[in-house]
Amino acid sequence: MTRIRPSLWTFVSFAVLAISPVVAGFRVQDLSYLDKETVKDMAYIPAGTFTRGCDGFGPEHGSPEQAVHLDAFFIDKYEVTNKLFEVIFPDHDLRRSPFSSCDECPVSKVTWYDAADYCYLTGKSLPSEAQWEKAAGAASGCEFPWGPEFDPAKPQARGGLKLRQNAAPVGSLPPNKYGVHDMAGNMWEWVTDWYAPYFFAPETLYNPRGPKSGIMKTRRGGSWSDSVKAMAAGYRDWSNPSSRGLNDVGFRCAINIANSK
Repeated sequence: MTRIRPSLWTFVSFAVLAISPVVAGFRVQDLSYLDKETVKDMAYIPAGTFTRGCDGFGPEHGSPEQAVHLDAFFIDKYEVTNKLFEVIFPDHDLRRSPFSSCDECPVSKVTWYDAADYCYLTGKSLPSEAQWEKAAGAASGCEFPWGPEFDPAKPQARGGLKLRQNAAPVGSLPPNKYGVHDMAGNMWEWVTDWYAPYFFAPETLYNPRGPKSGIMKTRRGGSWSDSVKAMAAGYRDWSNPSSRGLNDVGFRCAINIANSK
């Protein structure tokens, strides 16, 4: 059976519907070509430059820090849920993770290819690794979306307790500055890039993408099952893209905006 392969840069051109030129407080270009239903639960991330990565995580997990400029894009406010995923792939109901089994819990036990196909079939794409990190909204890659500290007595994310809790329904905790939920903890999230250690460029990188090929795919954000450090915005890890048995890896989708400069 032929598997659908989404393009990295997915541009949506549905029926023309009015979308305000001001999205989430940011002035943007005319977005009337975007389907209103497709973007209703998405957050607008404005174009701009940020510092990607964290030198403290070492070359495998986040260094070196690097200036990166991204064009504007949309990203899902919530991780894709079991209920939404099963609208397109109903057989997943038979293999829901016992650690994330409710309808509104984030989907897991999906391969990278499953995630990419779902995003493609809903008019979106997986976010690039750089897009994901910018959307996390942290002041730096060494910090969390809410700041530099994690208080286990008053957790701002579902994670850091290493297998002592399950995933929570999406949106159970407050959003970040862009209105995006669960960018730290709950589920690791597949991104589009193949994994490779970062290299340092003396100049700002524009809309960077990962290698053209590889063995492992990158995942971001930490999870209910992992460490506090893994929830930092600049921390990166990897998994085999064909793995379907991962109880702590899910995803969300993005839409790239044409001519966003």
